[in-house]
Parts: sequence; C-alpha cells; structure tokens
Amino acid sequence: CRYHCRMIRECITYLTTPCPDPYRRMGYLQECVGIESRYRRNRKAWASHLEESQKLMLEAAGQCGAQDTVLIFGAGLLHDIPLTELVGMFRRVVLADILFMAPARRAAQGEERIELVTLDVTASLTSLAEGRTELTQPRAYLDDPSISLVISASILSQLFVVPNAYLEKRFGQSDAESEALGQALVRAHLDYLGAFECPVALIADETHVIRDRSGAESATASALHDVPLPPGGRSWDWDICPLGEIDRDHSVVHRVRGYAGFPKP
Repeated sequence: CRYHCRMIRECITYLTTPCPDPYRRMGYLQECVGIESRYRRNRKAWASHLEESQKLMLEAAGQCGAQDTVLIFGAGLLHDIPLTELVGMFRRVVLADILFMAPARRAAQGEERIELVTLDVTASLTSLAEGRTELTQPRAYLDDPSISLVISASILSQLFVVPNAYLEKRFGQSDAESEALGQALVRAHLDYLGAFECPVALIADETHVIRDRSGAESATASALHDVPLPPGGRSWDWDICPLGEIDRDHSVVHRVRGYAGFPKP
C-alpha cells in the first residue's frame, strides 16, 4: 500500500509540475520527481547535509560586500536553500533552475524579492536534445552588475546525468563519449563560475562512496568524471542512500565539498 501511494504521489507530481517540453522529453522532470520522493523517504538521513549546505550559503552571504542580488543555480527543489534568511539579506533572490517543484513555486508567490528563472545553466541543452554535443559556454548574468553573490547548489555532479542518459538511449552514445561530455560539462560550469566578478559559493558532490552493512567503504568513484576541484573549502558526507534505500546490504554516501569563497583563476 505504501509503495502504491508513493507511485500515485509521484504520478500526480509529474502531471502537475510545469516543465518546458524539451526538458520534459529529456527526462529532467522525471529525475526531479525521483529526487523529491527520495528526500521524503530519507529526510532524517539528509538533514545534516542540508544543514551544512545552508550554513555555508549563509557564511558566503555574510561575507559579501554588497547585498543587492543573490543568484542561486540549482534551486528548483529548495530543500538546501536558506531562503528566508537570504530574502532578509538581499534586495533580490534569483532562483534559477530547469524547473521548480511546488515548494519553490509557493515560496515565490506574494514575495516580490524572489524571482524564479527557468534557466539552462549549461547553455547547451537545445543542442544536446538534438544529439549534438558541442557545448556553448554559458554567459547568463555575467553582465548583470546587480549580482552580489552567485551560489552553485549541488548541481555540478548532476549537469551530465540526464543528458548522458538521454543521449545513450536516444542516440546510442558510447561510455567513452559520455565520460568526455561529463568532463566537458563540469569544466564549463567551473569556468562559468570563475567568470563572475562577484563572490561565488560552490557546493558539489565530489566522490561517491559505497558502504557495506558494517559501514566499511567497499568502493569509491569520482562524482565529477575525475575532474578535480580546486584545493580549499571544506568537506562533509551526505548519507544520500541509507541502508534499505537501494538494498539491505549497501548504503551510498556522497562526499561533498563546499566553498564559501570559490577560488577563481
């Protein structure tokens, strides 16, 4: 009964969540619905990660010399965003993502300081949807002098997940091609963040860790297709799939790295 209720809830969410058709066809809405469902099942296990993320964002906000506009990439789910505090600190809070789940849409209603912007942060999804993997370097907001702080919120390791799955299924993309595209998308986002003149905060999954029932690490893999993050920042573990989420014998942890002040070239 619980499984069927979950499936019905996910189906209703899928049918009632606004999403541009090209992104829906590629699988972005299905991915977001799945993440939202996983959050509901593992709210307690995720709590410390979400708290660390919010703490880092507020630290970055407190270090800003100006507090005009904060631009947040990856704010569609909102769970890791200290929105109330940021609204109190900045004149404008721009939430940018491919789509917005119900909590983000509700938060923006009647709050003139919050702006929801449907944005392809890669600037390349139109081409990728057609099977063309030449990337366009993103430029959105780089010429906006009102931007006081940019936050990239746990999207770096997600940028390639849906495009690679789509291209593999739709166009027969090889594993090697998926690896190359993943690396290119990660590097392009890091370059994009480095191009902003204002301070930048980055939170990103760095490593996937598989643990057995005893908690011992049985396997690790780069979450970023082996693209290295710069030194510095601080790290913590996100218990994203506790025992029982995937199976009874294994859990998955994402090792996260966060920078309140992302080091630029």
